Amino acid sequence: MNRALTYLLAACLLWSCGDEDADTQAQPQDAARADSDQDGGLALDSATDAAPAGAGFIIETLIDQRQVPISGASANVNFEAPDDVVSLTVIVHGDPDGWFGIESWTDGDGTQLAAPGWSEAAGNDRGCMTCRNFTGLLQNGVSTTVAPNRDTGAVHPGTHRLALSGWVDGFAADSVTVTVIAKRGPAAPETGVIDLNFYFTGAQGWTSDSVQGDPYFAACVQRVNELYGRAGITIGDMTYQDLDPTLSTVSIAEGEETLGALMANSIASQTDGLNIFFVDQILTGEPDFPAIPGVAASVPNPPYLPGTVASGVAIGTRGPLEVPPGQRFLDPPAIGQTMAHELGHALGLFHTSEYDEVSHDHYDDTPENDNRYLMHADGTGAIISDEQGRALRANPAIRHPE
Repeated sequence: MNRALTYLLAACLLWSCGDEDADTQAQPQDAARADSDQDGGLALDSATDAAPAGAGFIIETLIDQRQVPISGASANVNFEAPDDVVSLTVIVHGDPDGWFGIESWTDGDGTQLAAPGWSEAAGNDRGCMTCRNFTGLLQNGVSTTVAPNRDTGAVHPGTHRLALSGWVDGFAADSVTVTVIAKRGPAAPETGVIDLNFYFTGAQGWTSDSVQGDPYFAACVQRVNELYGRAGITIGDMTYQDLDPTLSTVSIAEGEETLGALMANSIASQTDGLNIFFVDQILTGEPDFPAIPGVAASVPNPPYLPGTVASGVAIGTRGPLEVPPGQRFLDPPAIGQTMAHELGHALGLFHTSEYDEVSHDHYDDTPENDNRYLMHADGTGAIISDEQGRALRANPAIRHPE
């Protein structure tokens, strides 16, 4: 599988961006238990962790990094979803050089969120567009799926059954590691808060200290707040961390490992939020687009699992910050626009449409080839659709304070 292509599909290909008609655009509407090991599923212990998420919501870890042996090319796992489940997140991970993912997922009411054999079906070359719940292709090192991530993917309490897959060097892996997280609450949330962890490589002079008094950086954060506020999401806690300057240039070209090496520097810090890495350049190895402004290491990122090759997004600073401060385009700040777009990927959104005007996302309310939408491939828009907003708020990285 071409890793560079995987990353390029998740990248926002822009250096500067505009939103002149933003005000006229559409606004969005406002305890596990042991299983019986039937059908080859692995019997599991009770939930390992539960933490308040506010407003009656709880984030509960139903399975905590459990290693499961692969037999017959699959690892079968059953778990119990609680009665008040709002969303479920399945993280399948293992060797950083391997490829991991979900082969099938049966909901607690017996319906198939991801049907067996979906990867061989027509139209699923970018992931399971035909599944009730969109399921991504096998991912390098870590694969994460959040349900629901579309209106047809509602989850139900009861016994959920997973078939998982893992490959290393073209052969079935001996085992996979699985984590399952439940968001519990009274109903699907309509608002939320996202915490952000910022990492600085010294690119363009930004450090964990300097950015906290930098008006351009503040304007970038405000741009993210403005865009996500349209989906009822605001920025909460922020942390700042300096990294080794040798990490300031990364490449997503075939065979390169620098992006994953950068993401592996994410740490369990003061928040359980998403990780944003600021670098000088993100190189592609492609002559037409030698560098891009942003890239998500995976779609979505694995929540509550720092230190993996997929735990974050990278933002290139060279283009916008090489412009003298008095001449920078601050309405909106280009880097803030890119941050918002890449955070959309980190929370599980794909491009509404690619530049080929043939490949599109799985939402019914995102018009094709309409670059007014934030998640269009060019990343210059401002609209987050209703379905996209519900998918964002389902992610356990979004918390819901009183």
